[in-house]
Amino acid sequence: MLFVSDLDRTIIFSRRFIESVQEERSYQVVEEVNGEERSFITETALHLLNKVRSSVMFVPVTTRTKEQYERIQLFQRNHIPPYAVVGNGATILRNGEVDQEWHHHVLSRCSQECVSKEDVRDKLKESFPRDWLKEERDADGWFFYYIIDQEKTDEEALYSFQKWCGTQGWKATLHGRKFYLIPNPINKGDAVTYIQEKEGQTFSVSAGDSLLDLPMLKATTIAYTAKKSDLDVSKENLPTLRVTEKDGILSAESLLLEVLLLSSSNLDKPEILSSKAACTLWGIDSSTLRKRKGDFPPGTIRKFGSSYAVTVSGMKAVFGSPLPSTSSIERRVTL
Repeated sequence: MLFVSDLDRTIIFSRRFIESVQEERSYQVVEEVNGEERSFITETALHLLNKVRSSVMFVPVTTRTKEQYERIQLFQRNHIPPYAVVGNGATILRNGEVDQEWHHHVLSRCSQECVSKEDVRDKLKESFPRDWLKEERDADGWFFYYIIDQEKTDEEALYSFQKWCGTQGWKATLHGRKFYLIPNPINKGDAVTYIQEKEGQTFSVSAGDSLLDLPMLKATTIAYTAKKSDLDVSKENLPTLRVTEKDGILSAESLLLEVLLLSSSNLDKPEILSSKAACTLWGIDSSTLRKRKGDFPPGTIRKFGSSYAVTVSGMKAVFGSPLPSTSSIERRVTL
């Protein structure tokens, strides 16, 4: 099983996400910049992540540059993953080193399919006032992005510019206060597909929070996003997308628990579901499942933390077939 995941706002979070947590938690600092603590993970999520990494092939996937990614202590020294995707898919690190085959593939596609950065920059400056584009930043020469003034966003101009980019081999994505200008060949989905094919991984799980993650989420068997994330709020039409039970920094715990449950099942036929996923597929509420737990055949239900894990065969034995409206989801994940 392959698990590919975005990092910021999916597994690691800034300090402001800690301030909104009502439950008692301990936190681990995972990134410092000039002595300032920048990113955090809950101790529970860190424990679950370590278990996931020992059970499946885990690949961090991020829009961060290589330098920014290497600031995250989780994936350095003795913890370097077999693969990591940085620069939104521009670069694949294999055991910490740049994969040259992928590097040349992306270079070739960009030169053939996309207009130059200068052309995009010129059109950008024609389309938007200077006070909207506050600061330009470069991403290892592959793409660039701006810190923008969100209050001055002109939706009509933005739509028109995005449409123009689509005809020039580029994609313009507004994510919070950052406006990304990225060549189409540079995306997380193609990079993940490359790794899947290299490793012969037929069953994969992904997680992400923003529109930049969509190509990756579409490339995997099952996809997750955090409750109240941009993807959850925008209600993207992705049949394989599941939403975590918790939001904010605690969503990482929900996500990693789900992945751990999947990793403990048959990797080609994930027959174990969380109680939330099972209730959704069968159209029942959690209290009904708990009341019927004694009716499950031996070995088809077990307590997992404060929730339950169930098998598909157990659910069918107790509740019959899942809802017809969710049968397409069931087929897609080969339950």
